[in-house]
Amino acid sequence: MNNFIQKITYTGLEHAKNKHDKKCILMINRMSMVLVFTMITFTGLAAVLKDNYILYFSVPYIFAFSLAPYFNYIGWYIFSKYFFSFAPILFVFLLCLFNGINMGDRFFFFSTALIPIILFRKKWLIYSIFYLSVIAFFFASWYQGTHKSISHLPEEIAIQYYYFTIISVFSLLFYVLTNFKQGADEYEKEIEFKNETISHKNKEILDSINYAKRIQDTLLANADFLKENIPNHFVYFNPKDIVSGDYYWAAKKGDKFYLAVCDSTGHGVPGAFMSLLNIGFLTEAINEKEIEKPNEAFNFVRERLINTISKVGQKDGFDGILICIDQKTNQISYAAANNRPILVQAGIAIELAYDRMPVGMGERKDDFKLFTIDPKPGDILYLFTDGFADQFGGPKGKKFMNKTLKDLILLNSTLKIEEQHHLIKDSFEKWRGNLEQVDDVCIVGIKL
Repeated sequence: MNNFIQKITYTGLEHAKNKHDKKCILMINRMSMVLVFTMITFTGLAAVLKDNYILYFSVPYIFAFSLAPYFNYIGWYIFSKYFFSFAPILFVFLLCLFNGINMGDRFFFFSTALIPIILFRKKWLIYSIFYLSVIAFFFASWYQGTHKSISHLPEEIAIQYYYFTIISVFSLLFYVLTNFKQGADEYEKEIEFKNETISHKNKEILDSINYAKRIQDTLLANADFLKENIPNHFVYFNPKDIVSGDYYWAAKKGDKFYLAVCDSTGHGVPGAFMSLLNIGFLTEAINEKEIEKPNEAFNFVRERLINTISKVGQKDGFDGILICIDQKTNQISYAAANNRPILVQAGIAIELAYDRMPVGMGERKDDFKLFTIDPKPGDILYLFTDGFADQFGGPKGKKFMNKTLKDLILLNSTLKIEEQHHLIKDSFEKWRGNLEQVDDVCIVGIKL
């Protein structure tokens, strides 16, 4: 007997596509056996009560409720869900039309109203079948209260029938709610397990990214090295994520000091990989190839990027500025790719020249121009990426914009260089407010 019950319980599971389907098939199979057993009991009750009218409902529905496991067996489990939702409603409704109001059959609608909660996920479908059960309950109650019943049972037997009905209703409700709770418990355990897995994976990923940050930090310009070569400067470096696509890099070759402030394609981990590659190519250009002019260094790096990254269809690279300070003559030369440096001189913010093309594959492949600056004592040169200007914020949630950044730089240019750093940082945070940071931010100010 146990083998037979197990066989019926698990029939059709091989057709399930997911856990929800398995749960539905198991519930339908189990509930079908319960309902068939209930109908068999009603059939026996007909013999005890000597009321053959009960057989008109019990016998056909023994067959009807047996069909649901068969539908699951042949792979019609979706149809089986609909069949199992509507067939009990129809059965109870017909039973109510047959019996009187004192028989209690209408309370079976309490069970039919809960079945779709387990079988379906779409809310409109759950509500539709639920309200159909509610409407059927009230209509059956109205009909039984205003029409004579077809069956006529002695009062004593009718009371026994009523008690049997109520026990059956509570049994079905208990079974349905137990299935629902079991499914909820399993779902909760599954979610808890997934959360633990995600948390563990997230920790591993964060540990790896934090380690990558330490590697990236070692490749950025060293603070002591910068202080030695440009004593009066500040660096505001604020990655959007842990690692950054923006970078500032420095090198020295003889009497020439080089400083780059650049914005690689992307941000986060992809941007960080690009920044490491770009730093490597810049180091190769200046230290190994001994290229002195910033524009020729950019030309070299662009060729290296095109011959590596762009060979596989990528158009990654960077926008940025590379300056060269001749420490003998104090003359500054630079190359600028899609990025305009600002020189504050005699209280005026001057936007310097630049090339409208990236270091990498672009629409143009002209040679980068070499620009020069003849600084005067007290001039301040600002190199920056587009992260600050592109940040959304303020009372209207708009971009900060380049013009506003230029005005901010000019306004703060009379302050000490350390104070400028703090004010630029505070201005960014105040502007951003509660909004998400959209990009990496890097600003370098040098008092010449």
